[in-house]
Amino acid sequence: MSSTAALVPPDPSGQLKPLQELPLPDTVSYVPQTIGWVLAAVVLMVAVGVAIWIGRRRREKQRYRRVALTELASIEASLASARADPEQRATALADIPRLIKRTALAVVPREQVAALTGSEWLAFLQRTHGHFDARSGALLALASYAPRDVVAAIPEDDAAALIGHTRDWIERHHVEV
Repeated sequence: MSSTAALVPPDPSGQLKPLQELPLPDTVSYVPQTIGWVLAAVVLMVAVGVAIWIGRRRREKQRYRRVALTELASIEASLASARADPEQRATALADIPRLIKRTALAVVPREQVAALTGSEWLAFLQRTHGHFDARSGALLALASYAPRDVVAAIPEDDAAALIGHTRDWIERHHVEV
């Protein structure tokens, strides 16, 4: 015996035979029936598209920061592995000022920043929201122009502070063009 037969009440007199099942209503359409909902959906899709476009544009504009931070991380790793090798340490420390200059050149017109050196360069870094003080500015100049043995002799604490200031500047600088 099937399970559906148990659900049907017995009808010995046949009175239920002419009855029919009630028809089920049509399925409800998910398509909006009024123009207002269509317009709301279009406006929402346009807003999402504009937000995605702005986000991609902003991400592309900030790409130079990600590249610079990646290079700074490799410089930092090179410094960590170069504790015993003064030549490698001097090379890594000399790469820091070059990285800062290249990062600045990525967003500032070359005429404004390429020729800056010494106190003018340090003033530019401070003006663009860098936390470079006189000590870290002197370390930048030392790493740029001093002989390699002098650069290799920079204490680890000073090197770590210079890397911290560099990372902070790369992440937070704002340039008025």
